[in-house]
Amino acid sequence: MLRTIDFLERLLLKPKDMSLFYIALKNKLSGNFIYWNKPSTPLDFFKKAYFFNDIPDYITPEFNTTNKNIKHIAIDTYKGSMVNLSKYQNKDDYLKCNFSSDRRSKFKTYKKRLEKCFNITYKTYYGSIDKVEYDRLFALLYEMLKKRFNAIEEEHYAIANWSLFEDNCFALINANQAVLFVIYDGDNPISISFNPILGDIAYGYLRSFDIDYSKFYLGFIDTIWEIEWCFAHDIKIFDLLKGTYSYKTRFTDSSYYFQKHIVYNSKSLTSLTSGLVKTFKIKCFYTLIKALKRVQIDIFYHKLRNRKRKTLAGQKNETKTYSILENNFSDIEKENLCKINLNSIEFSFLKKVVYDFLYTSQESINDIEVYQISTSKNTYVIKGVCKTQKIMYLC
Repeated sequence: MLRTIDFLERLLLKPKDMSLFYIALKNKLSGNFIYWNKPSTPLDFFKKAYFFNDIPDYITPEFNTTNKNIKHIAIDTYKGSMVNLSKYQNKDDYLKCNFSSDRRSKFKTYKKRLEKCFNITYKTYYGSIDKVEYDRLFALLYEMLKKRFNAIEEEHYAIANWSLFEDNCFALINANQAVLFVIYDGDNPISISFNPILGDIAYGYLRSFDIDYSKFYLGFIDTIWEIEWCFAHDIKIFDLLKGTYSYKTRFTDSSYYFQKHIVYNSKSLTSLTSGLVKTFKIKCFYTLIKALKRVQIDIFYHKLRNRKRKTLAGQKNETKTYSILENNFSDIEKENLCKINLNSIEFSFLKKVVYDFLYTSQESINDIEVYQISTSKNTYVIKGVCKTQKIMYLC
């Protein structure tokens, strides 16, 4: 019999369960133990083998067994991405080593523009979070993920198992085993990132943002903020795990292999057979994957996937057309204008267009007014201090 354990899921969401399988886990890059446990009831290898999925290769495990007949096979699978923070003194040193002065200047510009256009505050929840606010934030995070991935017709891995996050993340935050980063516009969360902490490693595990603010590079702003927090809390590795998102390729400086571990009793025929059959199947599968990569099938796939994402996102956003009327607000007869509340559900579809206007005009949300032209219900006007924009919907 082969028992399968999802290492990352248990490590990051159910750390108490790790005592069932491990005596210790060591970060090979820093030399620090990230987990240790007093020996308890050892693993049962009678007619059993164990299959541990998704173990980063920089972690050295010590399994919960004293049986000298236990064999351990580790197989490299696919790559993960991380920032090896131990190579740098602080956030500024990291940015200087990895980005040009022009790019560093742009990062500062992104943050300044966001703060100029909106009423921005930043908050980390680490060691304490109110249950009411926690429930609100995770409900919003769920909606952000659905909205963002629906736009590209994909499903985020967390959606199908959302109750697993809701049930475990609150306790992890309050126990200093996870940190939640939230960017607020007023009282409205617009970016949320949940990062489990294990010893000197932080995991960028779950994150999303309000796509109405997509012009404002929230992913860049949030990632730099998280890296700064990691330095302040003596984190050595910021692990961004799986995936091929663009922000990862920009911010990570190292890669590693996820491994599959097969652990079995060489003196038990059932355990030995289960372990070796599983090993053979995995090696055959990844031999095929490596062969496909040699002919760059993976690069073609990711290019095709990214092109599809951009096309679908563009199709979602290009359902309207508008013209820009700069400094011509007086040309529109004021008696035909009806002021609207952008925060009302009825006009929420206008938010992205208004926020895009703020980004390009560099005006504040506090200084603009939005109107509907009463003689044409599909036409709207955004009036700022220096610029005006007319929006005319086709449907």
